[in-house]
Amino acid sequence: MIMERPLRAYIWLRVSTDSKGQDPQLQRADLEGICEQRGWNIIKVCKVEESAFGRSPREQFQAMLEDARKGKFDVLVCWSMDRFSREGEWSVSRIMASLQDWNIRFYSYNEPFLDTTGPFAGFLIPLFAWLARQESIRKGKAVRLGMEKARAKGKNVGRPVVVDRVDADLVVRLRNEGRSWREIADAHPSVKVGKRKVKPSVGSIRRAFANKVVP
Repeated sequence: MIMERPLRAYIWLRVSTDSKGQDPQLQRADLEGICEQRGWNIIKVCKVEESAFGRSPREQFQAMLEDARKGKFDVLVCWSMDRFSREGEWSVSRIMASLQDWNIRFYSYNEPFLDTTGPFAGFLIPLFAWLARQESIRKGKAVRLGMEKARAKGKNVGRPVVVDRVDADLVVRLRNEGRSWREIADAHPSVKVGKRKVKPSVGSIRRAFANKVVP
């Protein structure tokens, strides 16, 4: 009989230094307790402190997503959805869809229904994917509407921006395959900027990836 190995858990603690009543030690104890209860091995605890007057801890979030992409853990454990991301349900759904693509499960302590380690997974996974697609459609419509309004006011909205022309879905797929940023840039087809075609730079590739999966 083959024994399944315990899931490797990554605990994400996010607290605001400007809000009273947020006890990171209490949150950590509860999250460690649920991991012990479910037999998950904790491989990392990331404590993120942010201030309403400071910068968002984007670098730590990106590092966590990179670990997820590389398969360094199996389940992401957080206190609540609002402690996971402040970007709203649309961006959260996009991130969740990416986690599912990387076979990373998700558990929220205060929202038991947000648990892709159990029977709800079959419902939640396609839901997150659908919400992510709706977000992409919504943003596309908003951009087109903004451009139409700008043109109506006589503004020039034809400024060539390479990153806007990068195939973000292709970038994400190649990155998930383990390709380096340089390899992805070399593999990406040339994009039309004005009257000429150019190859996207590594910087444009990285920004397109961040815009696709990071809040």
